[in-house]
Amino acid sequence: MSERVACFTGRFQPFHLQHLEVLSALSQKFERIIIGVTNPDLKNLQEHGASAHRHTDAANPFAYEARVKIIECSIMGISKLSNVKIQVIPFDLTRPESWNIPEETVFAVRIFSPWEASKLSLFTDQGFQTLELPAPASKLSASDIRLSLLANNSTWKSSVVPEAIATIKKEWDLVTSLKASA
Repeated sequence: MSERVACFTGRFQPFHLQHLEVLSALSQKFERIIIGVTNPDLKNLQEHGASAHRHTDAANPFAYEARVKIIECSIMGISKLSNVKIQVIPFDLTRPESWNIPEETVFAVRIFSPWEASKLSLFTDQGFQTLELPAPASKLSASDIRLSLLANNSTWKSSVVPEAIATIKKEWDLVTSLKASA
């Protein structure tokens, strides 16, 4: 029997508790989870009609490498995930030919807006199976986390995995210092 593989994509700007919920749910059904970090090249952001902000600099402060660090800190030591192989890869939604994933991969999507619905269609149109996960009653917003970081208050900390707080803060401080010196 072949390995059951799921792919969960997102910008992860930053990775937060509802992203972790998805991984936990997927770990019950799949042996391997690929975390596809979208917008991996921040110099090549693409506008999309289903999302007014996903291509803006303000919505993409963390570089790909920083997001990988944040994800790794967020999932390290989570016992629910110990039975599954997890791989983090760059994932350019605009270039399906670059997707380095097994053809039997199932794409998992939570639909909150037209943007996620368009991703579901993209994956289906590319011939992949999809799994629509139920959305929680209230959506955690990475935009709110970024606004809290920008305001230098600590409310964002309750939305992320505690083990990732120091990494998120360090990467945020790096981003803001680079912008200040530009």
